[in-house]
Amino acid sequence: MAAAETREIPMWMPQKTQEELQKIEVKKAKERYKFSLRDQLQTLLYARTNKRIWHTMPFFLMHMLSIAYADISSLQLVRSSSQTRYAHISNLMKRISSMVDLGIDLSRSCEIARKEMKAPYLRDFLQRFAQIAKMGEDMIAFLTKEYNSFMTIYASEMERSLTRLKRFTEAYSAILSSSVLIILILVFTSVLWGAGVEATGVVMPAIVGIYGIFAFIFYISSPSVRLISRNYIDKDFEGTIRVSRLVWKISAMMNLLVVVLLTLGLLPVQVGSLAAAFSGLPSLLIGYLGMKRNGMISAIDERFPEFVTMLTTSLSTTGTSLTYAFREISRLDFGKLSKFIKRMSSRLDIGIEKSVAWEAMKKETSSELIGIHIDALADANRLGSQAKLYGPLITNSSIFVITLRRRIEETSALMKGIVVPMHPILCAIIGLIMAILTQFILIFSQFEEQGLPVIFASVPSLASIEAYIYILITTLNFVNAIVLHEISGEQEFNLPFYLGLFMFTGWITYLVCFTSVSAYLESIGLGRMINVVGF
Repeated sequence: MAAAETREIPMWMPQKTQEELQKIEVKKAKERYKFSLRDQLQTLLYARTNKRIWHTMPFFLMHMLSIAYADISSLQLVRSSSQTRYAHISNLMKRISSMVDLGIDLSRSCEIARKEMKAPYLRDFLQRFAQIAKMGEDMIAFLTKEYNSFMTIYASEMERSLTRLKRFTEAYSAILSSSVLIILILVFTSVLWGAGVEATGVVMPAIVGIYGIFAFIFYISSPSVRLISRNYIDKDFEGTIRVSRLVWKISAMMNLLVVVLLTLGLLPVQVGSLAAAFSGLPSLLIGYLGMKRNGMISAIDERFPEFVTMLTTSLSTTGTSLTYAFREISRLDFGKLSKFIKRMSSRLDIGIEKSVAWEAMKKETSSELIGIHIDALADANRLGSQAKLYGPLITNSSIFVITLRRRIEETSALMKGIVVPMHPILCAIIGLIMAILTQFILIFSQFEEQGLPVIFASVPSLASIEAYIYILITTLNFVNAIVLHEISGEQEFNLPFYLGLFMFTGWITYLVCFTSVSAYLESIGLGRMINVVGF
């Protein structure tokens, strides 16, 4: 979106010139959001809170502008905003409203509240809002300028973020494969020369640390575009979400317990590997069922902009009530969204209050996009805003979110196409090498027991090597699942699905390769080599 304070770019202008002017608009918008080193450090220290606020700001500004079209005062604007459900931002507006109720001036209340904020974007917005409220300037013009400027910088930042994610994906895939090979080379060298296991003990924490750094990078760089609402969820679906969170946590703990028992030698390799693999199946199953529900919500969201356009057009052209407008548009086809629209129309026809009917529709869909934009639409309609003003605003906002989701899906598809097949392949290679190393250590141990001269000083401990391998596989399982969860936009069921998938495929491929190669080496008599050479 272009900033409101700049001239509109003519349609006849050449494409290259339009792109250059768009870059200038983005640069001008960024000038307003330059932050000090202290702000940048606080952004890292409070990464989770700042990330949530950053991705909530577009909806908050859209909501404020929608209700501002009702020509309400700045104080009423703050009080209406305090009743929204934008987590940290809504809590901040509630504190401002409470201070005003205690007799503190609105501008002074904003100045006091902004000092507590760690998010620089929201802090700077409150400062400008306080100045406008103090001077009594036109709030609609101010919010229009703020919204357009913020959306310019937000859209630009999302493009840069997706570009960075593609580059990080390539780097992560290289680290993922090379780190496993480094560990295997060190382990193999330690077996051949009888030394070097200590080096593996130094390299392993470093590699785990690198995985952790990449997971954090993907966390702070990935956009957060949720499908499932945080505030409006159907009761049955809410129970599914709770079960999902409990199941994947139990699966993760069971998997870690099995790995610990394997490392301590309390479980045989075959039994422990099978137990570690099957511990991920409950998480995989509940994640798969949840992702099917995600697909249904996504299909509903695709028709939402069309619904908002038709509803606000009906409200603005005929000047009718909300009940009549719903009665008219319920005859249209909105795909999977149609049944929810017809239920909403039926509730209004039998006299149910608008707020109760809207609440029921938001919970039935359980959609974050629908819940957020219906909140803005319902409040704007309740306060008397003109539908022809807030209608295009809400429609464009929902279209922007859907477009951003598609871009995120394209980026995450690249990562999935690399990590999902690479993970079991790496675990299979680990199982192959471990089977060979186990046979070699067995042979070298027999030579050492016979007192025969060998090319190395001592035989390394198989238990220590197995411990490093088990830690490596477990780290791959968890880090890969977290990375795919973050790069997919932090969708609700992605983490249990990919965690269960990687635990199952990783340990199964490791066990199959380890068992089959060990059996093959035994069949060719490699384990009886000491008898073949005549000792």
